[in-house]
Amino acid sequence: MTDQATVGKNSRFLLHLRLIAKIALIVGAASCLGMVLALSFITDKSGSSYGDIIRSYSLSRQNLGPTLLIAGLFLVSFSGIVTWVISLYTSFYIAGPLYRFARNYELFIEKGPTTPVPTRKTDQLKNEEQQIKQSIVRLQEHYHAVRHAADTALAQLATRENPDAAIAQLKELDRAARL
Repeated sequence: MTDQATVGKNSRFLLHLRLIAKIALIVGAASCLGMVLALSFITDKSGSSYGDIIRSYSLSRQNLGPTLLIAGLFLVSFSGIVTWVISLYTSFYIAGPLYRFARNYELFIEKGPTTPVPTRKTDQLKNEEQQIKQSIVRLQEHYHAVRHAADTALAQLATRENPDAAIAQLKELDRAARL
């Protein structure tokens, strides 16, 4: 593996690590904010602290359950929305190349060997894209070799000089094309 490939993988890993850290930081900050809001709602009007309220039980029994339920629902909803947005955003880096691969294959089927439309620079699946490009180049080379061999064989058959060699060459190309 080259140094550039290692650096590329390390930078992608660090990018993903930073993204996960941002998500954790956002959810943690939202949790702290939710807890502060929950604590502010369960204090009584006299300004008693949370410890005083827990010791007295009467106020905590009345407000603690609904307040924690509301705070929990808020945090679950918030973390679900943040996770959904992040997964949607990052899935485009996978879904985009897959969509482009499908369109390239459709073009290839409709119009024959064509140059594939590249994916975006920020998309993932770059190795797969390179492998597809290499396979297209190999397929085009094979296609040209088959056409050349077929033309040569037809010319040899038309002039009736060495038809067995022409047929053997066509059979070899056919064997190479089979999966």
